[in-house]
Amino acid sequence: MVVYQVFKSQSQIESASWKTCLTVYSPPGLFIETAKYPILNAGILATPNASEWLSIYDHPDSWRGLERDAIFNMRKNLLRFVLPIDSRKVEPRRIVEALQTVALSASPVALNVQVDEVSHPELHSVGGHLPCGPLIKVSNIEIASEPEISKVARRVTEMDSPACEAIWNLLNFDYTLDQIARLLAVGLLGPVGHRRMMPLRSAYKTTIDTIISRCIIELADCSQACESKIYMSTLFGDSFTVLSIPGEARVDYLRMEKRQGGLTCTSSLEDLHSPSTDTMTSVHADNARFSTYFTMVAERQASHNIIFHFSRSARNNSLGPWITRAGVKEALLSTPVVMEDKGNALAVLDSVLRPELGRWASNNPLLELIELEKAAHPLVRTEIWK
Repeated sequence: MVVYQVFKSQSQIESASWKTCLTVYSPPGLFIETAKYPILNAGILATPNASEWLSIYDHPDSWRGLERDAIFNMRKNLLRFVLPIDSRKVEPRRIVEALQTVALSASPVALNVQVDEVSHPELHSVGGHLPCGPLIKVSNIEIASEPEISKVARRVTEMDSPACEAIWNLLNFDYTLDQIARLLAVGLLGPVGHRRMMPLRSAYKTTIDTIISRCIIELADCSQACESKIYMSTLFGDSFTVLSIPGEARVDYLRMEKRQGGLTCTSSLEDLHSPSTDTMTSVHADNARFSTYFTMVAERQASHNIIFHFSRSARNNSLGPWITRAGVKEALLSTPVVMEDKGNALAVLDSVLRPELGRWASNNPLLELIELEKAAHPLVRTEIWK
């Protein structure tokens, strides 16, 4: 018995010696994905190398003007340190509390993680998310510095209120979509007795849907635009053209992508009779709508917006739906082409849009959305109306 106890203790010591306690630094950032319900793979985005620019590594709203390679270089250094979390029991509790502290922090956080081995930084595409470094399984995560907790975030997360109210309050305090989604993902928003952790992708979807629903309510009391406008921008080779015409608040999204077989056009229209053509397009459309509805509310003016996104580079796909959110936002910040006569909108659009308008309209009721007669624009091929 004594021999067994000595052997067991020695085995535990040898096993522990293989693990490394590593100090890492988070922007702050989180990574939470589904494993097998109710288990989540949850943890932090962090780097072993401290940097004075660390705070923007997971803060896309600060990336305006950065080159794509600079973004990729930042993201590949954000390793995913994760471990299993029971989302139903909210255990292990100390790990959940550490992740919640990271979500609440307004500045970079130092943490200690227990790892078996550390991978070299390299860029991994993560469907529906921004790219990041490799996934590393850990046995422990603990806070190693004094985080800077925002008083606003603390106050809002302590309120026993519906998640929709908390999300809108945070948005009004200039919290970004990414910051709000993190708080929701770690179970810090909503009625206290019904909070739960969720995959970060689901948190983004819930946050965007909540904000858009509230924007539509706000816009119901706003005046409608009386002019047609065309906005344009380019981001890392992708082009974004937004046609804004008088009408009730609505956002339709069309995506043209270059593939080996040629050009492929998909769409997501705010119409129950025209569902999104595929899941990826739907996710990109959600992010396009977020930027557009938020802009309409800021300007206190409703309009019908049709977004044409030409994705020229397959490499941009690894940037996930962020590139759509940022590209549309950039377009709406540009100086528009203004047309007082709605009838001229289609002709002007065709002159600036690439590929030509007929390619975009071939598989969806695009021209019907603009409420123009087909004869009003002879440049559009008549076969698209058959």
